[in-house]
Amino acid sequence: MPTLLMRLRSPMMSWGDHSQFGHRDSRREPTKSAVIGLLCAALGRPRWEPVADLAALKMGVRVNKEGVLQKDYHTVQDNMRDKNKASTTLSDRYYVADADYLVGLEGKAELLTQLDAALQSPQWQLYLGRKSFIPSHPIRVGMVEQPLLLALQTAPYEHRGRKAPPFPLRFVLDADGGTDTRQDVPLDWQRRRFGRRTVETTYHSPEVVCTFPN
Repeated sequence: MPTLLMRLRSPMMSWGDHSQFGHRDSRREPTKSAVIGLLCAALGRPRWEPVADLAALKMGVRVNKEGVLQKDYHTVQDNMRDKNKASTTLSDRYYVADADYLVGLEGKAELLTQLDAALQSPQWQLYLGRKSFIPSHPIRVGMVEQPLLLALQTAPYEHRGRKAPPFPLRFVLDADGGTDTRQDVPLDWQRRRFGRRTVETTYHSPEVVCTFPN
């Protein structure tokens, strides 16, 4: 099956998967729910429409550069406890700084072609986990006629002038029977229902062919 490639870069990104109330966490690589949300924005697909077709795509991430996990603080007015008295609640929100990811989606060519076109001309604003975290570079890389792992292994590498990684890169791929579990597969956006998937983490030195366009 073909694979659609996307490159996610920004000074700040957030990939929450267990966030609740005043604590907003972030994984160190993009979650499936975040990637599907980004694709829905590109397609102009509203929250009430089903996303089963996108959730069925096999996803993988190559971490070109590991980011630094950071935390910032927000204060919000909490009127839920006492409607007659406003109180201030402190929340902590994590994000990943200065990371660089290559994301691959494997599936049927017809759907991937549609997604590729949407990324080239998105209907809505694209952002990386929060509305204030916009991409610093174009997201679209394109489609390749390769299965997911091979596409991620052989995709060109370029980071700050380097044409080859200085060390093996981390890969996180959907895998039946994988050793890690993620609860980040969107089932119903409006009810905030998410399903589970299993993933496998490995390390590879990708073959360098050419550089990504700047």
